[in-house]
Order: sequence, then C-alpha cells, then structure tokens
Amino acid sequence: MAMREILVAIQDADSVPQLVAPAAALAQATGARLTGLFASGYPIESAYGDVAGWMQLVDAFLEAQRAIASAAEAAFRQELGNRQLAGDWLYREGNATDSTTNLAALYDLVVLGQPDPDAEPGGALGLRVPEVVLGSGRPVLVIPYAGTFPEVGKRVLVAWNASREASRALHDAMFALEQAEAVTIIEVEPLSAAGVAPVRAADVAEALVRRGIKATAETETGGDIAVGELLLSRAADLSADLLVMGAWGHSRLREYVLGGVSRGIFQDMTLPVLTAH
Repeated sequence: MAMREILVAIQDADSVPQLVAPAAALAQATGARLTGLFASGYPIESAYGDVAGWMQLVDAFLEAQRAIASAAEAAFRQELGNRQLAGDWLYREGNATDSTTNLAALYDLVVLGQPDPDAEPGGALGLRVPEVVLGSGRPVLVIPYAGTFPEVGKRVLVAWNASREASRALHDAMFALEQAEAVTIIEVEPLSAAGVAPVRAADVAEALVRRGIKATAETETGGDIAVGELLLSRAADLSADLLVMGAWGHSRLREYVLGGVSRGIFQDMTLPVLTAH
C-alpha cells in the first residue's frame, strides 16, 4: 500500500528546509502528503508550591512560541508551494515529544531532526528522538542536523541482525526499497542461536529480489571498529542516501548490542536514518 501521510516535526523556521527536502523527496516518489507539526512545550513541566508570576511566565513563553510557530508555518507552507506538494499544518501547546508521539498514530511516517549533539541539552523542552521511536509504533526518519539531503531512498543500506526490530524496520521501509536504485543488506558479525538457523543478510536480499528490488548482501567483521562506525563508513563507501535499521531491542543482549549501535548512530549520523522499534 502506498504511503500517503507524512508528519514532519518542526521546531523553528530555520530547520524547515533541512527537514522538508528529504520528506519532499519521499512524498514526490510516493504521492504522499506532508503535515508540519509545531508543539510548544512549557517553560517548566511541573510547579512545586507557589511560584510567583507562574501564569505570567507561561503566557510570555507561549506568546513567544506562537511567534516562532507562525514563522515556521510560513516557511513550511512556502516550501510546499515551491515544491507543488499538498500539505497541512498543526500547532499544539503541549510537550513536543508527547505531542509528536501521540499524533504519529495517524501517519505512515514521522520525520524528525537530529538534535545538535554539541548544543546544550534541551531537557523537557526539546524533542526527544528516542522516546518518539520507542513510543510511537511508527517508522521514524531522522535527518542529520548538518548537511543537505535533497534525495532519500535512491541508494539504501539496510542494517540486519535478524532481530524483531530489524525485521520491523525492513518492512516499514519497503515503500522506499521498492523505489530504490540499489539496496545493500549488511550484517556485522552475525550471532547464531543454538539449534536455530538465523535469517542471514543473503536470505533477506534474495527475498527482496523476488519482490523486484535490486538488492545485494554483505557480511562484515567489525574488529576494533564499533558497529555504528562501520555502518556509517559503509554508507559513505556506497554513497548511500538512507540507512535503515531497527532500534533498541528488548533483551539484555539486544539492548547491549543494538542499543549501543542506536546511540552511536543518532549521535554521529551522517545520512538520514529510517528506524523502527
């Protein structure tokens, strides 16, 4: 089934071109509609006792947020017009992470920006990418805060470790894989469960080829290189414009292996990452 609805979480006007360009590339390839979302958050999530001027503080904060939202909406609608794309705009006065996570249930894909890893922590006000990935139940496309990404999904690298999360991400990304010029399935030092024949990268590639997708497989040995670093390195070697990977497994082993990879990727990402949990 073709993807039709994409939710783009926006935090200010400056971030609009960065987020809309890759989302628009997917929308144009799949006939999707873009909806921009701005959620204001609150200056303090909880008040303890009597806080002098609390309501005045909230009113001033929300007034400033409305101005930021208005500028972001204007930039978003201008991008849609320039690209001749259908779309809409949502404004919510509430926690950005919770608002995005809740509204994600209505969309086929959620697009988020990577927080600047060198910036000061956003605390409760910032959009927390891991919580949206873990809580939304939807595929999430995370766009690096640096660089431009006018094309997404032409050359795709799929990280495979035979986990439930990897399988979920693979199938959630099928709309992109079906449009891709080349897809590489990569496994890094695959683990084998006793008495069970695991699904290998070559098996995944073969299954995709049967669907008419141009897919190949490779197995890598990490050695002293972290898995996340290896994935980003291979993405650069292949000129990939999209990395597909599962995120944050449940068991202690998966949490150790995949959780560490997820953290590394989201901190150092150099290309858009489509992930699912």
